[in-house]
Amino acid sequence: MTRTPLDFAVGGRRISGIATDSGAAETPLVIALHGGGYNHGYFDVPGHSLLDIGSAAGFSVFALDRPDYGGSDPLPEGRRTFDDSATALCAAIGTLWATHGENRPGVVLLAHSIGAAIAVHIAARRPDWPLLGISIHGVSDRSPDYIVDTWKNLPASGPVELAPNQLRGLLYGPERTVEVDIVELAKGSVEPVSREEMLEIVGRWPNDVARLAASVVVPVQYTLAEHDGLWIVDKGRVANFARYFTSAPWVDAKLQADAGHNLDHHRLSHALHLRQSAFASECATRATVAAN
Repeated sequence: MTRTPLDFAVGGRRISGIATDSGAAETPLVIALHGGGYNHGYFDVPGHSLLDIGSAAGFSVFALDRPDYGGSDPLPEGRRTFDDSATALCAAIGTLWATHGENRPGVVLLAHSIGAAIAVHIAARRPDWPLLGISIHGVSDRSPDYIVDTWKNLPASGPVELAPNQLRGLLYGPERTVEVDIVELAKGSVEPVSREEMLEIVGRWPNDVARLAASVVVPVQYTLAEHDGLWIVDKGRVANFARYFTSAPWVDAKLQADAGHNLDHHRLSHALHLRQSAFASECATRATVAAN
């Protein structure tokens, strides 16, 4: 599989990332949005690559660097919100659709953590490019009190760097669920976390999610890991979060056992990526059938 670096400008703003080979004409464009503290490489960790699985399934996968990450331009000071990120990414995805979407049924968003929250913002806007569905994981609506308190007491300015032991403790499940060297394997994709993002995910997001989700009119796949250290996790919360998507034609919600927050880097990552590929395929097929 060939990986092609992405580097393009939209509205004077640079967006970077990586893309796989061209997929089959009947498949959607798959756009992957990483979470906080990672760049597009989050989706291409050796042995846990969404790009590998997606390409093998016949998809074109575009893993983008969100604003402030990788080579993508930062958002202006005072405008580093999920809503402003959604504006920049909507435009970027529209450009990719215009250049790569010919004969394709549409776009499916696959997004993790803060990227998943931003994907909900994007979907709620009902963009003018054909969004077929969103697959989101590593996001919910209530964090443990100690996470909220820690995030709200971060240094007053600048991004936040998490040490390897902090990454291991917060973002990964028990030892049996990951390779012993997983933090080392993923280190090339790690970047400082935007402080503004960390505050919004425990502050404004829990208050906004129900309103935003109610405006999403495409299918939703939602996964929360059993050992996610950043959210309060139980079956009831998974079901409740899924119920926010009152206008979605269907919602597939799952509490994933034997995994932590960075689901894509666990032993079950292959199964996750196959489920996401199946979801993308179903979204595209249903859209094609409905159009005929």
